[in-house]
Amino acid sequence: MEERKSVKEVKITINREDLEKYEDEAARKLAKRVRVQGFRPGKAPVDIVKRLYRDRIVEEALEEALNKEVNKLIEENHWKIITRPRIKAQDQSDSTYEFTVEFEIIPEFSIPDLFSITVKKRIKRVTDSDVEERINAYKEENVQLKAVEREIKEGDVVLAQYIFRDKEGKESKPKRARIIVKSDELDEDLYNALIGKKAGDVVELEVEDGTEIYKIQNVYEKIYPDDQEIAELLGFTSVDEMREKIKEQLVEEFNEQAEAELENNIINEIYKLSPFDPPPTLVAQIYSDIRKQLVGKVPPEELEQTAQQLAVFRAITEIILLKLIEERNIEVTEEDIINYLREDGEKNPEEFLKKAKRRGKLEELQSRYLIRKAFDYLKNTVKIEPEFVE
Repeated sequence: MEERKSVKEVKITINREDLEKYEDEAARKLAKRVRVQGFRPGKAPVDIVKRLYRDRIVEEALEEALNKEVNKLIEENHWKIITRPRIKAQDQSDSTYEFTVEFEIIPEFSIPDLFSITVKKRIKRVTDSDVEERINAYKEENVQLKAVEREIKEGDVVLAQYIFRDKEGKESKPKRARIIVKSDELDEDLYNALIGKKAGDVVELEVEDGTEIYKIQNVYEKIYPDDQEIAELLGFTSVDEMREKIKEQLVEEFNEQAEAELENNIINEIYKLSPFDPPPTLVAQIYSDIRKQLVGKVPPEELEQTAQQLAVFRAITEIILLKLIEERNIEVTEEDIINYLREDGEKNPEEFLKKAKRRGKLEELQSRYLIRKAFDYLKNTVKIEPEFVE
């Protein structure tokens, strides 16, 4: 529907007769600024200024008239614009000036019946195997390599010199290769070729366009720290304490992830029922920030698409929440802020709030927790069904 579009294109016609009053005003303003020979600065008669600066006066008069007509349209339609109007095209006849003007607005849509929306929330019980998996990850981060002279086996790290020889026998410049010998991660043919080899051996693999050559230089065995060593590295006094704290951390991490997914699912359901066109300028602004955050976190070939998708969704989320806040008169009080600070682990939220006021940070806190209160409103209104996962 047209009202759900964020880019508005309007045609405005200005009669030459109606323009005269704007020309008079533009001439009076210009007379105060320009120098005319034979007159003191700002004292030249308006008629003379009109004759000398005809084109400039018409240009300023048209700009003023156009702005007034655009503002009138915006007020009549209750549009909330987010970009300055720009002229896409213009034409004129003996009696009129015609303009095509484009600008972006917050699209008009309605918050649907929230009671009719059902979303799922993932529920998970953190198990001992989940804790063990996290401990093994810590062990992997703190693994040490020990050079060995034995044959290569599963889990070893191999340093080799890599050369590619094409079908004409031309060889590439040697490159250093670090290979982790794991059956579920390495190419099957290379894995099978390396198993059982030693430092000094050469492995040649025939591929479609030539031969890959690996000259094995060193073989390393991974030496993992035991549970007690990991506990000490993480600052715990015992393995039992480490396991208990890791379990608490995993529960907190999963709950935060499940809450974020739930909020996204609610936004998706609202958008399905009341779709609209997010403003391109808003999406572009968000995209710029998201792209910077994703650099190094996602593969380069996926960066642009991922950032664009996230930017569109975040723009949709912002518009829906702002609409909800406006329609349902959601406000955040100082008591709300104190409660949210307490939920976030602040030991003395009252004092934190006082300091925020002194530092001029109150508005920042209000904005942050207004969004949170809006999400709380949604989660307390829609129907949420638990979805138990392993």
